[in-house]
Amino acid sequence: MFNQLIHTETEKFPDYIIAIFFFTPIILGLFFLIRNKRFDKKWDSGIFPEKYKFNQDNLLEAYLCLAALIIQLKKTEKSKKILFINSYFNRYFKKSNYDFSDSLIYSFKHPIQIKTVTHWLKKHITDKIERIHIIYFLTGITMIDGKISVQEKKILILISIQLEIDINDLERVILIYNSYRESIKTNKIKNTNQSKKFIQASRILGVKTNANIEEIKKAYRKMVKLHHPDRFQKSGLEHIKIAQEKFIQIQNSYKIMTEKNK
Repeated sequence: MFNQLIHTETEKFPDYIIAIFFFTPIILGLFFLIRNKRFDKKWDSGIFPEKYKFNQDNLLEAYLCLAALIIQLKKTEKSKKILFINSYFNRYFKKSNYDFSDSLIYSFKHPIQIKTVTHWLKKHITDKIERIHIIYFLTGITMIDGKISVQEKKILILISIQLEIDINDLERVILIYNSYRESIKTNKIKNTNQSKKFIQASRILGVKTNANIEEIKKAYRKMVKLHHPDRFQKSGLEHIKIAQEKFIQIQNSYKIMTEKNK
C-alpha cells in the first residue's frame, strides 16, 4: 500500500525533476569537498586562500596565523601568549565557531606566507584604523614578556608595510603601548626628568625635538584624528582602554611640546 502510494506520487513529477531532487545534494556535496580540499592544499603550502569569504571565523583565522608566526620567533612565555590570544578571541570573536587549539597547532605546522594573508586582510578591511587594530593585537603578543625582540620588530614592520600602515604609526603604537604598560606597572612616566619627557613627547607626536608650533599643531591634529577613542568604540574593552590612555598621552605630549615653544 505504502509503495503504491510512493509510486503514485512520483508519477506526478517528470523524471528530470526527480533526478534533480536526488542528485543535487550529491553534486553540491562533491563540490564543497573538492573546494575544501583545494583550500587545504593551499593552507599546507602556507597560502591564505584569497577566495575565503570575509566573516568572523575567517578573520579570526587570519589573526591566528599571523599570531603563530610571532610566537614562533621567540618562544619565551609561550603559554602566556597563547592564553592572551585565546582570551582575546573569546572576548572579541564571541560568535565564531572554530577550534582554537587545532587552528593554532595547524598554523604552527604550516607557517603562513605573510603576503597572502595581508593581501586578504587589506582587500576586506579598507579602514586604516581597523588595520592598525591588527598591529595592536600582534604588538600585544610581543609585549607579554616585556620586550620586543629584533626579529619580532622586523616581522611587525613587514606586516605593517604590507597592510599599508606607515612605519611611523607602528613606531608610535609600540612607544604608546610601552608607555601604557609602564604607566600601569611603575608609573615611570611621572618620574622621568623633563628632558626625557620632552624627547618622548616628540616621538609620540612624530615630530623633531626642535619642531615649531605649527608643525606640532599639525602633528597633534593628525594624531587626534587617527587615535581618538571614539574610533575604537566597536573594538573590545582592552582596545578602548588603551585608546583612552593613549589619547591622554597624546594630549600630554602636545602640552609638553607647546609649553617648550612658548
